[in-house]
Amino acid sequence: MKGSPAKLGTIQGTAGHSSALKMKAEADAASALKQMELTKEDMKGSGYTLGKGKDSLTVSATGKTYTSTHETKGGVRSKRAKPVEITLDKNKPADKAILSSRWKKGDKASGGTLNELVAARKKHKKGSAEYAAIQNKINKSLGSKKVHTATKTTKSGETKVVKPKGTKEVGEKTVMKGVEADKGKTVEFTRKVAEKERISKERKDIKKAKKSGDKVEKFQSQKEISEIKSGRDDKYTGTKLSRYLHKRRAKRKAKKEAKAIEKAKNA
Repeated sequence: MKGSPAKLGTIQGTAGHSSALKMKAEADAASALKQMELTKEDMKGSGYTLGKGKDSLTVSATGKTYTSTHETKGGVRSKRAKPVEITLDKNKPADKAILSSRWKKGDKASGGTLNELVAARKKHKKGSAEYAAIQNKINKSLGSKKVHTATKTTKSGETKVVKPKGTKEVGEKTVMKGVEADKGKTVEFTRKVAEKERISKERKDIKKAKKSGDKVEKFQSQKEISEIKSGRDDKYTGTKLSRYLHKRRAKRKAKKEAKAIEKAKNA
């Protein structure tokens, strides 16, 4: 039989079993720290150009180190014979550009929600279902396969996986509960989290605008909140009625914003 006895699970005995478990744990750990590859295209506009012969960089999931991938004479990509991990220093312009490109690519992978998810994560207790779901989305977006799971022990002593409140599992997605959730017509939990974070930011801006008397800023933020709730970013957010009402509200706020801008010009 071909293949590693440890991987095939054919090692017998206590020592062999322990060795197999150790190898599996090491493989799982390596898989969890999946790296993000940054190509020349990913680095465009960052202010950093990959050196001669370098085809791409692979940044660790933690964002602390990177290794280079080089081109061979035949144009086939291959890693160095002995790849050297280089520590990233965010104070160095080149390293800062690499980290910036990594974050930009991660944000794109998250659907433009990475910054909001990182901000929202701070509001949840580590180990909670909400924290786990948010962290898993961040990890996946940045190239890590590490998965967090929130659990609780029932009265009978059974360990049960816990999901964020107000959600349900539809296929492989954790979505918000709703009449049409099973039809895929409700928002994913992490996107709802990001949406709430955006709205929270706009509400803070409204408070500042009211305090300073800036009506343009106030109407802009009020319009932005209604546009978000109208389904501009996620067509299934809220309900059909709430989306309809916020579309109308957004139009009203846009008119008030235009008047405030015009008034400011003539002041």
